Amino acid sequence: MRTVTIVAIFAAAAAGIIAGAVLLVNPFVSMVEPATEQRQLVMDDGTPTKSGYRQVNITVNGIEIIADIASTDDQRSKGLAIKDTLSENEGMLFVFSAEREHSFWMKNMKFPIDIIWLDRHKEVVQVEHSLEPCAADSPCQTYKPDDDSLYVLETVAGFAEKYKVTNGTLVEFSLDA
Repeated sequence: MRTVTIVAIFAAAAAGIIAGAVLLVNPFVSMVEPATEQRQLVMDDGTPTKSGYRQVNITVNGIEIIADIASTDDQRSKGLAIKDTLSENEGMLFVFSAEREHSFWMKNMKFPIDIIWLDRHKEVVQVEHSLEPCAADSPCQTYKPDDDSLYVLETVAGFAEKYKVTNGTLVEFSLDA
């Protein structure tokens, strides 16, 4: 009987330790990982965006765009291929952790776009105009800037030409949310 009692106390203590460890670990995980993921899936006021991405208001030469923010590897790899169409006041802003020559392609795209690379000062360093989606049965061309970039803005085809977006154009946006 004494052995059973000791085993029961030992088991209860072990369960308490395990439960305590779970309580100590899980709140940390739920506060860090899901909270980060949630910030990427909701607007600043906490409402989900239509696309499930955070959004930012961008001004280019006086023209305002609402852009989805692609800041994770998964979001950046999907890019605008998640959309069937894009209007003139919409875009996608790719945010990278380091400046370099970020390459893009038009794989799985459904419509043509302009690609605008920006440096850390949010100054345009290169523009590719009216790029067509890759054909399913041929290799997909890649596009990259001659200079390093920290951000890439994708817009509807013709946007850069219509609004005179060229190298040196300053783009305004804030990611401080």
